[in-house]
Amino acid sequence: MRRLILASVVALAPGLAFAQSASDNSNPPPPPPGAEGMGPGPVGGPMMGPPGGKGHRHMMGPEQMLMDFYAANTTHDGHLTLAQAKAADFRPVVDHFSAIDVKKRGYVTFYDIQAWHLDDMAKHLEAQATALRAMDK
Repeated sequence: MRRLILASVVALAPGLAFAQSASDNSNPPPPPPGAEGMGPGPVGGPMMGPPGGKGHRHMMGPEQMLMDFYAANTTHDGHLTLAQAKAADFRPVVDHFSAIDVKKRGYVTFYDIQAWHLDDMAKHLEAQATALRAMDK
C-alpha cells in the first residue's frame, strides 16, 4: 500500500509543477538537475521527438519535452530559435516552426510548443470524430 501511495505522489509531482508554472505568463521554470544533454528515449505521452534522435521519433511526455526544450535552447533564455532547433535535430519544432510561432517573433517558447501540440491533437481528434459520425449512417 505504501508503494502505491508513494508511486502516486511521485507520478503526480511533475504535473503539479507544470500547473504552478503555467499560471504565470513567464518562461518555463529552469530545467531539472541533469536535464542538459538528455538523450533520446521513449517516455510515453503526446509529444514527438527528442533532439539528437534519428528517424521516426518515440512518443514523449511533457516532462521529457521540457528537458529536450532546454537542451536545444542553448542560450537558456526560454526562446528557442529555428537555428537552435535545427542544431539539436529537434524535428517536431523544425518541421512545424512556422505553425508553432503564431506570433511571428522568430522564436518559440515551451508554452508555444505545448499550445501548438494541443491544437494539433484537437484537429486530429475532430477528424476522427467526423469519421466516426460518418460510420453511423
